[in-house]
Amino acid sequence: MKIYGAKYSAEHNTEDNSLVANLLKYPEIAKKVVELYPRYTTTYLLEKLGFGAGEKVLGDNSFEWKMMGRYRAQQLQGADLDISEEAGFSTDKIPVGGAFELSIDDTTANPCMINANDIIRLADGSQAHVTSAGVSGSSLVVLTCKALSVITANVLGGGIVGVIGNAFGEGSDGADVGEGYSYPETRKNWLTISRKKLVIDARDLTDVTWVEHNGHRLWFFTKEQQTEAQFMYDLEVMRWFGRTSIVQYTEGAGVSGAGAPVTGIPLIGDGILAQIADANVLTYNEATGSAGDFDLSEDVILDFIGQLSLNAENATGNEYVVFTGTQGKIQFHKAMKDLLVSTGSDSSILVDKFGQDVSVGANFSSYFALGNKITVAHCPVFDDPNIATAPGYTSTASSAAAITGTGFNSLKLSALMVFLDMGSTQGVANVELITKGAEGINRNFVKKYVPGMINPYDSKSMMAASGDDKFEVHWLTQSGIIVRNPLSCGILKPTGLTV
Repeated sequence: MKIYGAKYSAEHNTEDNSLVANLLKYPEIAKKVVELYPRYTTTYLLEKLGFGAGEKVLGDNSFEWKMMGRYRAQQLQGADLDISEEAGFSTDKIPVGGAFELSIDDTTANPCMINANDIIRLADGSQAHVTSAGVSGSSLVVLTCKALSVITANVLGGGIVGVIGNAFGEGSDGADVGEGYSYPETRKNWLTISRKKLVIDARDLTDVTWVEHNGHRLWFFTKEQQTEAQFMYDLEVMRWFGRTSIVQYTEGAGVSGAGAPVTGIPLIGDGILAQIADANVLTYNEATGSAGDFDLSEDVILDFIGQLSLNAENATGNEYVVFTGTQGKIQFHKAMKDLLVSTGSDSSILVDKFGQDVSVGANFSSYFALGNKITVAHCPVFDDPNIATAPGYTSTASSAAAITGTGFNSLKLSALMVFLDMGSTQGVANVELITKGAEGINRNFVKKYVPGMINPYDSKSMMAASGDDKFEVHWLTQSGIIVRNPLSCGILKPTGLTV
């Protein structure tokens, strides 16, 4: 793709080869337009890899999807197991085959899913066979069990009771087989309408920019290009920091108007940070006596990758993209330099949702750890001093003054690392852009001119939308971003940073 400036010429700059006119005819051109702004890493990468949701959104302003977590809810022991109270046994142990009762939590949020004939593992490692599941009472289910290993000490309540299988005798009855089904979790996000406009008068009419790709040449106004870059940056920031305007329903709290926007605020969807903030968050400390440097080690990163892998679709073979600022890139490289695979001049490769390799350019560095691929992507949003207030900032000092002399070192947001699982399952990407559109309607990237006394295409036209000596350029997008499985993503942040 080539981009170069030129002077407006009525002979060469026509409606047929106008970028705006062709965007309206062929919305897919927007994917190539995004490549004009590779610094806006998230939008660029998702468009480059084709990570746009295949589902159509037309009759609603929200997008809902199902996410299957683990197939069995976590089972927690209720009351303590006191071996001295188990009748007929020595006070210091329950022998193999010894019968005892065990209570399990049974609440709406954490139902008991243990059935008769299940084999369970207690928190101390001992095992037992469930002979009877009993009935619920006071948010507890009492199980009758027989020990498969000697239990020599009390087992305290609150520990995890794992179900490791089940066992039946030959000729067992179907009526003795337990039931249990884990439903997928329903997740939802909303679309946000973002807009911007620009006024172009006679002073800016003659400066144009040409975009050339695969033999096709399209033009638009240079001032328009500059404002479009700002619009794209605003989208990038929104897709990271956006917070929904929807009143969330909290069980038992009786929130009035749950599921509706806050009065007086337009519909807004969650950004990436809001969707994964409660999933996996780990902090690392600033180095002692070294302001602006951090104690981040390879061990910390490997532990974190291992934790994320537990909730990913596969234990290995995943692709994580680490979005971070300049400080984060420095710290990550220091910690992982022994595992560096490609740097600088090499083009990193990611896999799109159809399983095809896609080159994403030299701005990305790749590593391999624990059987997973890690690609570090610079996210300029995290370096922006107009977003991230430096430590020590007060209402009487400007943000710029607070970072004087130390630059990005004092901006803790620059050291934030967001690990996104960029894998795909059966052609469905974990992180996707969603857009309002179907049946020929696409509001992913809409741009139009509103002519006044100046018409960008036909200066001789007798028709105008207004009597103003100018014309306007309007941008609009109705879109959002979704993280299908936030549990496989995570945030690694310096201590003291709130996201």
